[in-house]
Amino acid sequence: MNSSQFSTRIGLEDLSHYTEADYIDGDIIILDDLRELPIEGSFQTEMTFILICVEGRMQVDINGKTYKVNVHDMLVCPPNVFLDNYMISPNFNSKIIGLSYSALQRMLNVNKDIWNMMLHLVKNPVFHLDDYLLELMENYYTLLSFKLKHADDMYRKEVMHALFQAIFYDFCAILMPFMTNKNYTDSGNMKQGDLIVKKFIFLLSESQGKERSVSYFADKLCITPKYLSTVCKASSGKTALDWIHEYTIEVITQQLKYTDKTIKEICDDLNFPNLSFFGKFVKNHLGVSPKEYRKRFANTDAKGKEQS
Repeated sequence: MNSSQFSTRIGLEDLSHYTEADYIDGDIIILDDLRELPIEGSFQTEMTFILICVEGRMQVDINGKTYKVNVHDMLVCPPNVFLDNYMISPNFNSKIIGLSYSALQRMLNVNKDIWNMMLHLVKNPVFHLDDYLLELMENYYTLLSFKLKHADDMYRKEVMHALFQAIFYDFCAILMPFMTNKNYTDSGNMKQGDLIVKKFIFLLSESQGKERSVSYFADKLCITPKYLSTVCKASSGKTALDWIHEYTIEVITQQLKYTDKTIKEICDDLNFPNLSFFGKFVKNHLGVSPKEYRKRFANTDAKGKEQS
């Protein structure tokens, strides 16, 4: 089925209405049984979806390509991929983690390796867990299960988010060798569109949010803006402008949270034409003004320090 025909989108909010989760807080969900998910027919994810097969097997089409998931395999689907025709064996048993895209952005620093990894996962979503990674994930799950039994602990949500951040970084560390392997990095073994998107992500990270024109990056790649957006959409499920805006807003939130720069200094550093334009850009993507976003973060941080 062509991805343009998909109409069902599933995010964490949908799952919270239809499932009995082991844990859910609006950004993170933990499930033991895939059968609990409201999956019928074709759908598109609005979250990062991590599944570890404990028993049995599974088969699923992702962006039109069929993948098999066997015992001790990990399936990782970044946001905006399309899933269809999933089948599981009668004895199928799994551990499932769902992360909202906004939570993932907040957890991870702006880093071209992380962005390239997300792009890599679109094409390579299944990994077999070796003994080390399997033991690592089992230990994480033991710790998560322990924390789930203590629902009244202070800073529970913050601790859960920190644990998931650690899990994801450990996963990234395991995945990086696959990405630097000659078979993957050799441009002769990559499709032209994928190679263009990889170069685009590198240029985007190098710009550090200071360039926001599709034309700018297309010129650097010696292609047309329309072609750049087309290959981005085909390879990652997002247009070039989607990538640019998401990367830029992540740079902005990091600076609002963790630097002493004034809002005007951030505006100037990122080459926005004026404060008014900068304010509108931030409000369109975060729902609040830069000043309000910084104030909310400062208030949250202050409350945490008071309680400690």
